[in-house]
Amino acid sequence: MIYECKVTDIVPLRMPKVYRVKTVCEDKELEIELHEEIVEAPKIGMKITVTITNSKEECLSNYFCAQGYVVSNTQIGDVYRVVISLHGFLVVVKSKAPLEHKELEHLYVGVTYT
Repeated sequence: MIYECKVTDIVPLRMPKVYRVKTVCEDKELEIELHEEIVEAPKIGMKITVTITNSKEECLSNYFCAQGYVVSNTQIGDVYRVVISLHGFLVVVKSKAPLEHKELEHLYVGVTYT
């Protein structure tokens, strides 16, 4: 899945130098936790492309690429939510429609600033 997103907020977390990027991507919302020494923080209003794939090669074509696992796929009210752990850093995808990812599925997450 490739999501074209717009950054709506950047929130510093309690862990030093870690921040959460909140985005809106058409009919979905994504939140991505990143470390500022690894990935420079985008600016609010910037457009980013987030790729969630099974292909390492596809992921490596992005500015940032990490592997991880789906740790949960739940429905809360009328919102479906998938949480992907990138070895501790989280990617959260929220949608009004069910999401296809299964728990413990191995995925790659790529991020590119556009």
